[in-house]
Amino acid sequence: MDPASGLTRRVGVGWAIGELGIATYIGITMSYLLFYLTQALGISPVWAGLALLIPRLWDALIDPLVGAISDRTRSRMGRRRPYLLVGGLTFGVMFAFLFQAPADASEGVKIAYVIALYLLTSTAFTFYDVPYSSMAAEMTTDYRVRTRLTGFKMVAARIGILVAVIAAPLLFNSQETLVHGFAVMGMVAGGYMVLSGLWAFFATRDAPQIVRPAEPFDLRAEYRALRENRPFLILWTTFLFQNFAIGASATTLIYLVIFVMKIDAALVGAMVATSAVGAMVATPFWVRVAQYGKQKAYAAGIVGAATLSLLMLFMPAGLPAALFVALFLIGLVDGGTQLCPNAMVPDTVEYDEERTGQRREGAIFGTWLLCRKLGMAMGAFIASLFLSAFGFVAGADAAAQGENALLGIRLSYTLVPCVLWVCAFFVLRAYPLTEARFEELKRNISAARAARETA
Repeated sequence: MDPASGLTRRVGVGWAIGELGIATYIGITMSYLLFYLTQALGISPVWAGLALLIPRLWDALIDPLVGAISDRTRSRMGRRRPYLLVGGLTFGVMFAFLFQAPADASEGVKIAYVIALYLLTSTAFTFYDVPYSSMAAEMTTDYRVRTRLTGFKMVAARIGILVAVIAAPLLFNSQETLVHGFAVMGMVAGGYMVLSGLWAFFATRDAPQIVRPAEPFDLRAEYRALRENRPFLILWTTFLFQNFAIGASATTLIYLVIFVMKIDAALVGAMVATSAVGAMVATPFWVRVAQYGKQKAYAAGIVGAATLSLLMLFMPAGLPAALFVALFLIGLVDGGTQLCPNAMVPDTVEYDEERTGQRREGAIFGTWLLCRKLGMAMGAFIASLFLSAFGFVAGADAAAQGENALLGIRLSYTLVPCVLWVCAFFVLRAYPLTEARFEELKRNISAARAARETA
C-alpha cells in the first residue's frame, strides 16, 4: 500500500475495521437515540434534546485535550494503541447501559440517567475515537495513499452504519415494548463495538509510526498553532456546517419516514440503510475523483447534497419507492462529502509541522472530531427544537400529530440542511492546500529536519 513507510494493505484494512464500532455508535445515536427518548421513555422533545446535547457538547469539547494527551503518550505499544485497547473495551459497555434507563421512573430521573450514562459513554468513546483517527496521519505521509487509506475507513464506516441502521430497528421492535427492545439492541450493539475496537488494536501492532519529539504541553501554544493553521481552520469550518446539516437530517429521518411519509415502521431500517448503501457503492468512485483534486471533489459533493436536500422538500407522502431512490442518491453524494474532508485533514498536519516543527496529529484530529461531534450535536438539537416548536407530541402515533408537526419534521430534514450545505460550499472556496503545495511542504520539512540533524 505504501512500501516507503511499511504500511501494508493488511494493516490498513485491519485499522479500518476499527471504524465499524465508531460508525455503529454514530449511526444509532444520531438516528435512533432521540426516538428512544421521545417514543420509548416518553420524554418531551425539548427536554430530550437537552438531555442529549449536554453529553454531546462535553464529548466534543474534550476531543482536543485527549488528542494532545495521546500526542505525548509514550509506551511500548506506541502513542495511540493503548487508547484503542482501553477505550475500545469501555465505550461499548457504557453504550449498553445507556439503553437500560428506568422507564417507570419520573421524567426527571429518566433525563438524569440518560445524561449520566451518555456522559460516561461519550468520554470512553472519545478516548478511543481520537487516537484511532489520529493514526491516519502518522502511518503515511503520501498524499494519495492517505486518500486510499481513508477510502478503506469510509467503506468500513458505511458497512458499520448499514449494519447498525438495519439491525437496530429489528432489535428494538423485537420485544413486547420499545423499552425492552432498546435494551436488547444496546447490549448487542455494545458487544459489536468492543469487538471492532479490539480488532483494530491487534491489527495495528506492526503499523508504521511517524514520531517526533513532543514539547511539554502548553494549552496556549496548542491553541495558537491550530488558530494559525489556515487550511485546517477553513476545512474545519466547512465540515462544521456539513455536520450541522447531517445532524439535523439524520435525527429527523426516522420521524420523516413514519410520520410524514406514512411508511410502515418495518421499513425504517431499510430506509435509513439505503443512504449507507449508496455511499458504500460510491466511495471507490470518489477515491478516484479525489486523485484529481480533493477540494474540487468535495465541492462537487456539497453542491449535490444541497440540491438533493432542497428536492426532498417536495417529496410526496406515501411513495416508498421514490423515497428509497432519493435516499440512495443522497448516499451517493454523501460518499464524497465524507471521504474528501477526512482525506484532506491529515494534510494539514504537515502544514502545521512546517510552521512549528512539531507534529500534532492528536491535537489536530481531536479538534477535527470536535467539529464533527459539535456539528452533529447542534444539528440534532435544532431538530428537537423544530419538533417541539411545531407541536410534535412525544409518545403519540402518526394520527395524533398535527399538520404543523409534520411541517416541522419536513423542514428540519430538507430546508435547514440545504441552507447549511450552501454555507459549507462558500467557506470551502478559500481552502489553499493543493497537492503541489503539499509536496512543497514535505520538501521543506525534510530540509529543516536535515539541517537540525547536521547542526
